[in-house]
Amino acid sequence: MEFVKGALQVIFFVAFIGAGLAAATIISNSLPMTDPPGLLTRALTYLNTNVAQTTQDSAFPELRMIRYQAPPALLRDVARRAAEALGWEVTETDPQTHSVRAVVTTKLFGFQDDVFIRAYAARPSGSALYIHSSSRVGKGDLGTNTRHVMNLTEAVYQLAPPSSRIRDEEEWSLDEEPGLDEAAEAGPQAGEEQGAEQDGQSAEEGES
Repeated sequence: MEFVKGALQVIFFVAFIGAGLAAATIISNSLPMTDPPGLLTRALTYLNTNVAQTTQDSAFPELRMIRYQAPPALLRDVARRAAEALGWEVTETDPQTHSVRAVVTTKLFGFQDDVFIRAYAARPSGSALYIHSSSRVGKGDLGTNTRHVMNLTEAVYQLAPPSSRIRDEEEWSLDEEPGLDEAAEAGPQAGEEQGAEQDGQSAEEGES
């Protein structure tokens, strides 16, 4: 009986510490918890989702795509410079698809999150930025990926030419549906495996 009582106390203590750390992390991410879609929905999302991405009609205002009066090539370059200014590791820039890939290492535990950024041409004019941030480990990110998106969005806004900033209510649309490309969906591990496979093929060709 004493053993069961002691085990329950340990479980309660661990759960209490875990809940405290989770709450502290969410607070440290400075998320707009009282904004739509509401405190409860946000808390459940941050506890059960390890991805955040921008869309035109996101229920989370900070995750709505922003249109700039600038061509995709310029917006992509601004996004790259913004990522570098945030201290992120930019791993790839593709001028053909106007996309950027970066890795963010969290300060507290050293976890790595992958960020995919792409500028899409918009109608009637300009371009909009799609941002997809995902954690490599864990079920819930406690809002960390949303914070990555918010940080990049703000950095891009600050670095973009003032004449390119659009803050009106004009309706707009994209030339194509935003989302991850095949390489981004496969993730960094797939890239490493492909590189290792190519190295192996080169070694075999050298031996032959």
